[in-house]
Amino acid sequence: MIRAHRIKDLLRREYLPMAATIAMWAAVVAAIGHADTARLLASTVFVRAIQLLTKMSTATSLKQRMGAPPEIRSQAKHFAINLQLGCLAGALVLIALLTEGMKAMGQHQIAAFLPFIALGMPARYLREADVRSVSPNSRLALTVSGLAIALIGWAAGWQLAYFGLAFGLREWAAYAILRWWPRPPRPSKIEVVEPLHFEEIARRTSIIGRQLLTYRLTKSMLTIFGPFGTAAARTGRGLNLHKKIEPYMPHHFGSFLLVSVGLLGASLFLALRSGEPAAMVGSAGLAQIGGAISNVVLLWRYLPTRGRDVEAEDDDDE
Repeated sequence: MIRAHRIKDLLRREYLPMAATIAMWAAVVAAIGHADTARLLASTVFVRAIQLLTKMSTATSLKQRMGAPPEIRSQAKHFAINLQLGCLAGALVLIALLTEGMKAMGQHQIAAFLPFIALGMPARYLREADVRSVSPNSRLALTVSGLAIALIGWAAGWQLAYFGLAFGLREWAAYAILRWWPRPPRPSKIEVVEPLHFEEIARRTSIIGRQLLTYRLTKSMLTIFGPFGTAAARTGRGLNLHKKIEPYMPHHFGSFLLVSVGLLGASLFLALRSGEPAAMVGSAGLAQIGGAISNVVLLWRYLPTRGRDVEAEDDDDE
């Protein structure tokens, strides 16, 4: 029974989202061609890099207070919303700077995609402050929404810019599905009756960010094996192998800082050196990992030596 449940869980949380993602990008390629699809992919990953850089994990803390007195729940909700709005404001500023940077590099198509994709960013941040949208089906809802919108765009013969809008709309579609799906939110295994403070959020965010770095680095290395490598990385995430490996990884501020600066510098160098669509995808991938590591670096002062005592949290990484 345990094995059957684990296989079912992997299908729902990893393999079905992966299949939907592959089908979505296949539909986009059929609609706009390989080169523009690569530019759209680069734009999407650049936006994801900024989201990872500005990410603050508040959803689990809200779940832990579902059984708390009303005044505690209200304080936690308002604190989470204000924090997420602040993160969103910072992210939008970075999107504006990135857009101008892409224009300066001559990447006008990527610069045109970015604002459309960024339209979905408020939904991503609002989900972190809405306990009803916390679901193990988040990746499935996001990828299926993206596939449905991409198929509609392909069938309707959308112009190029509209596909950027589609990637923004899928965030709102996924949020609506998770928010209003007729099911009560699952209570947390850990109950908290204290007010929510920044230190708690920063600690949780830094621990989860460091744990997920193992998955992201493994996924990047396994991409040379194509879909099989991606499936292997997702299987490891579904089995929480990244959490088991993470305590044995290096835990030094200097190394994290050096790697983050190196990856962001390499991303900039690759974008300036080539500028070809494939190179921009590579640049965005480096920026995404660099953004995730930079998030941990910025919150390093709140990071304990080891972080196994944090409740698991789903990640929307596709």
